[in-house]
Amino acid sequence: MENLKYFPILMYHLIVERKNARVWDNFCLEPAELAAQLDYLVRKKFTAINFADLESILQGSRLCPQKPVMITFDDAYFESLKNAAPLLEARNLKGIFSIVTDYIGKENKWQKANATEMTASRENIVKYKGPFISFESHSAKHSHLPRLAPEEIERDMSNSKEVIENITGEKVRAIFYPYGSFNENVKKAAAKAGYKYGLAIATSKRAVAEDLFEIRRVYIKSSDSIGAFKRKVSSWYIYFRGIREAVRHKRGQP
Repeated sequence: MENLKYFPILMYHLIVERKNARVWDNFCLEPAELAAQLDYLVRKKFTAINFADLESILQGSRLCPQKPVMITFDDAYFESLKNAAPLLEARNLKGIFSIVTDYIGKENKWQKANATEMTASRENIVKYKGPFISFESHSAKHSHLPRLAPEEIERDMSNSKEVIENITGEKVRAIFYPYGSFNENVKKAAAKAGYKYGLAIATSKRAVAEDLFEIRRVYIKSSDSIGAFKRKVSSWYIYFRGIREAVRHKRGQP
């Protein structure tokens, strides 16, 4: 369990060749850059796990790897799935794609920079799901969940979970909060909707088991050098980043 304490959960968005990107920003990453980062994880003997693995580890039915990592992709863009899946499989690494279910196979409407980027279709999801690729929820509508009434939050999350489970035939365990935005109402609604884990971005919680509905992630940007990536996957980076967020929270800073 100690190995889970400060393990990195990496957050990617759009994996696309720069020449094919409608707009290039820090949410984008070229496949070659992703490949270099994955190669580093392999060289350093990281083991990529998914949420089924995490559940087994927390329940004590599976040993935790020495150096666990989670590799997550928000929004489940088709370009990301098409480009990342073969890179992951070739390196025996697992990837997790979070789906906005009301926009399956449709254009992204929430991120203006990539507003015409297509998400994966039902057929894409069925094609790619397997031992290396799993799918979790990124909500139904990609709303700012804390702005909604508790019953609306729960309905959104429940609907999204049901849709994904119907497509994949697999249990959906995690909700990736849109914009990384959450509050206590969101966390309670996630538990009520049947999720086991809630994924944020910035949070004062350093260890995964500290709050399973407030799990931090590490945002990987296109501007990150390989040196920056190496720093971001280190346990000390997770630890000190949590301290910084805890201080901000105590001071009432955003």
